[in-house]
This record gives sequence, structure tokens and C-alpha cells, in this order.
Amino acid sequence: MNARVVSVRVKQILVVEDNEDDSRLFEIFLKEADPSGVRLKHSPTVADALEILKDQGEEIDCILLDLTLPDSFGLDGFEMIKKGFPKIPIVICSGTQDESVAMEALQSGGQDYLIKGKFDSHLLFRSILYAIERQDMLSKLEEQAFLIKENEKRYRLIFEHNPHPIVLYNYDCEGILDLNQETERIYGFDREELLHMKFSDLFIGAFSGDRRQYMALHNGKNIPETHVHRSKEGTPLLMEITSYKFQLEGKEVVLAILVDMTKWKQSEDNLIQSLRDKEALLQEIHHRVKNNLQIMASLLNLQANYAKNKEVTRELRDTESRIYSMSLVHNELYNSKSLAEIGLGSYVEKLLDNLWNVYGVGPEIGRMIDVGNLSLAVEKALPIGMMINEIATNSIKYAYSEKKKGQFYIKAKSGNGIFYLEVGDDGKGIPDYPQIEAKETLGLQLIRILSKQLKAKLDINTSAPGTRFQIEFEY
Repeated sequence: MNARVVSVRVKQILVVEDNEDDSRLFEIFLKEADPSGVRLKHSPTVADALEILKDQGEEIDCILLDLTLPDSFGLDGFEMIKKGFPKIPIVICSGTQDESVAMEALQSGGQDYLIKGKFDSHLLFRSILYAIERQDMLSKLEEQAFLIKENEKRYRLIFEHNPHPIVLYNYDCEGILDLNQETERIYGFDREELLHMKFSDLFIGAFSGDRRQYMALHNGKNIPETHVHRSKEGTPLLMEITSYKFQLEGKEVVLAILVDMTKWKQSEDNLIQSLRDKEALLQEIHHRVKNNLQIMASLLNLQANYAKNKEVTRELRDTESRIYSMSLVHNELYNSKSLAEIGLGSYVEKLLDNLWNVYGVGPEIGRMIDVGNLSLAVEKALPIGMMINEIATNSIKYAYSEKKKGQFYIKAKSGNGIFYLEVGDDGKGIPDYPQIEAKETLGLQLIRILSKQLKAKLDINTSAPGTRFQIEFEY
């Protein structure tokens, strides 16, 4: 006794059979095999079957077809149904035991060929069930094949139309396996020429011919490297190479994505050269400005030597020191590696050296400079230098008139975007400062104007011992 098969879902079977006894027998067999899982539709002719399939083709899981029908004979009806509805599996159930017909039917896409009177319910149901499963599997395979083909087409388009050269080559022998059209354009070789070359043939110099000397590859993505390649004409090409090493069809291959850096490098070199030219020009400008200011300072010095009025001589000396403080900024910039900033320590040292020399100050008045490694931009250094010049000049002229020894000091620091500067001496102070401030002397006016230029907070302490100027501004 045959085992009963229980379906997971109801099967819709179209029986194309003009013999009512055979048609009833098929129904009995299928009900016996799976009483609740089969639903049958009957058609006595191929024409009727085609009409049913047009209306309900999506619901039909399998067709049970007799080859001898009123409107068809042999494989004619089979071919008509198969052509119109190729996705529906067909099991042929014929009274003719003809091996050639059976073979032709199977080769044409029939799922099975059964001989009437030589099968039972189990065999019939199993044949139909397997036909449905095979058709489902075939449909899935066709769908997968279509998707694979579409993906291959998509990736081929991406590969071919990538804006950068791409080369696929064999890891072991370096033979080029594939390339895109941009590779042909950049290197000047045609496709056939490149497919007969090794990847290392594209390199220039000692690296060509031995990949392992110029590129250490490991599986997956590798770090981009830059090497010099050659075009067909021998023109050097600076190429950045990003490599991906992986397995393809049992072989180790490398996908090299290349970026032509030649023009970028040329532009960079031109930009660097242009920058060097501008730096040289700017240094020359600083040098000439410094020379002109020093000439002016020298002229004022000569004029001071010939002046007979002490007041005039003093004013000329003061103006000379102010001009020197400005020329010193340009001199420091001319000698500095940076044309944007100057070192505060060196600048202040030279500024005070000049003042001590101009006013003939001896070692009895010492100098203490504590500014660390601070640097100042040009727009900050010039007003700071002139302020220090004015403060130091006043200290030299007035702070030590009653005592012969002392110390002038400069302290500076920065933090949290704020620059702090303290300049002063340990002299006698300025006891009559309110009267002096009311007169608005040139030196004091300059200090206030320059502090406003810096948007600085200015605090002046004149009580003995000494005078102290504190300046604070955003750095």
C-alpha cells in the first residue's frame, strides 16, 4: 500500500484529457495521494486549456497532458502550451509507449513522461510534485543567472567608465588580465598591447621587472603607494597606486586603481616655486625698507651731532631711536625663516642694545629680559617695539638721574589667547606724573595711541620705586 503524501499547500493541477475515464482516474489517484492538497481543473482540448491558462495561468502549478486530443496529436499540443506558458511544468501522460516521442518531449522541456496503466497514485503524485519543484528550482536559477548577468554588466560599466586607470593582474606572474579604457588613454598603449605586458613593465627605473621590490602586497586593501610609471612614448607618469589582493577563480590576483598625480605634482612644484619667489621678493622688500629707515636714522644721527641746541639734539635722538625700532622689525623679518612672525627675545635685545648705544648708557644700568620663546606677528611686533622704545627711552633719561645704578626689565607671557607684557625700571618713579600726563608729552601720546591700535588694556604705575607699564591684549 502506498504511503500518503501531505502537501504543504494546495496544488492547482490542470488535466488536459478528453477521455473522461482517464481524467476521473487521475483525479482518484491524486486525491488518494493527497486528499486535501490537490485541486484539479479539467480541459478536453488544447484550445480549452489555453483559454483556462490565459485567465488562471498564475494559479496553475502543473499541467497533466495527454498527447492524443481532438485538436492536437503528438507533441503539437505540448509545444503550443509550452510556448505560451513556459514557466508552468508539464507532465505528459500518454497511452503511447514510444521512446522517441518521450525523449523528444523531455528534451523540449517536459518534466516527465508517464504511460497510462503503468503508474499508481504515488508515482503520479510524485511525478507532479517533482515537476513543480524542478520548475521552481529552474526559475530560481534563471533568476539568479539573470541577476548575476546584470551585476556583471553593471560592474563592467563601472569598471570601464571609472575616471581612473584600473588594472587587474596576476599576482604570481604579473601578467595583466584586464584593464579599463582610461588605462589605455593615460598610458597610450592599446588594449591588446597591455594584455601582453606585465604590470611591472609600466614602471620606470630599478623597480621595473621585480614587483616585490616596489610593492609589499597582502590580502585585502593595501596602503596607497606612489611610483613613477612610463607612457608608451616614455613620458614619466607619477601614479598613486591603491591595490586590492584577493582570490579570483582559484588564482591570486591584484586589482590596482591608479591615480595620475603628474599634473598635480607639477602644479604643486609650480606653486612651491611661486611661493619661494614671493618669499624672496618679500625678503627683498623688508631688506630695502630696513635700509631706507636706517639711512633716515643715520641722517638724524648726523643732524644731532651738528645741532647746538640740547633740546633739538634730544628730540633728534628720540626720533632716531623710534625709526630704528621700526627698521629693526624689517631686519628681523628679513633674517627670519618665517616672514609672518619675529622672535620677541631677539628683537627686544637688539632694540635695547641700540638705545643703550644711542644714549651712551653703561653697564651700571642692567637689563633683564624674560620673554621666553614668544613670537609676534608683524602687525603686533611694530607697535610693541615702539612702545618698549618709548618706555626704555624715558627710563634712561629720567629714572636714574639721582641714582647711578639700576635695572630695566621686560617680561612677557601668553595664555588663553591673551598676551601679557610688563615693562619697567627700579628708578625713582614719576612723582609729578599727573602734571606730565596733563601736558600730553609725545612719548606718552605714542604709548597710548599704540595701545589703542593693539586694542590693549594699559595700566601705568609711577609710584617709587620705579615705573611700571602693563599691557594686555588678545593674542
